[in-house]
Amino acid sequence: MTKVVFSTFQAAEYCNTSYMSIKRWIFSGKLKAYKTPGGHYRILKDDLLDFMAKNNIPVYENVLLRKRVLIVDDDCLVRESIANFLRSNCFGFEVATAEDGFEAGVLVSQFLPNIIILDLMMPKMDGFKVCRKIKKNPLTKKIKLLVLTGFADEENVNKAYEYGADMVLSKPLEMDELLDAINSII
Repeated sequence: MTKVVFSTFQAAEYCNTSYMSIKRWIFSGKLKAYKTPGGHYRILKDDLLDFMAKNNIPVYENVLLRKRVLIVDDDCLVRESIANFLRSNCFGFEVATAEDGFEAGVLVSQFLPNIIILDLMMPKMDGFKVCRKIKKNPLTKKIKLLVLTGFADEENVNKAYEYGADMVLSKPLEMDELLDAINSII
């Protein structure tokens, strides 16, 4: 049976507090947690719920139902258009953005997205390399990858799937089409 585990950021969101409060509770021994080999704290859901009950912290289950979407695109207009659309209250997504593959790498470990919407052609680190890194890492390989590209020729599409993309769509596209794709992947 798989255990539900939270990062300090996710636990903070679940408790409606700051991640620094979570860390203080861990350091003081009030909240049980363990450290990953990379030095990050993780908290079992059962331990967090016990802590919340003992400290009269209300449980808001709907917080965990929100899906996290990371948008990675070097085009600011595309990135912000998608982010603004998905941040709309009616969709219930939590959204973060990155303008290149390196920034995405940092955010993946902090934000822990359910899905990454990824451009292929970016400076510094292209989308192919991001796909490969995400899918080769045991901690991130379950993250869904939705590639959006203006260069959807057969070679790029095949290469994106080979490197781990779950779906490839061609730019430009309608936001409703993007939403359908996200929902079908998640």
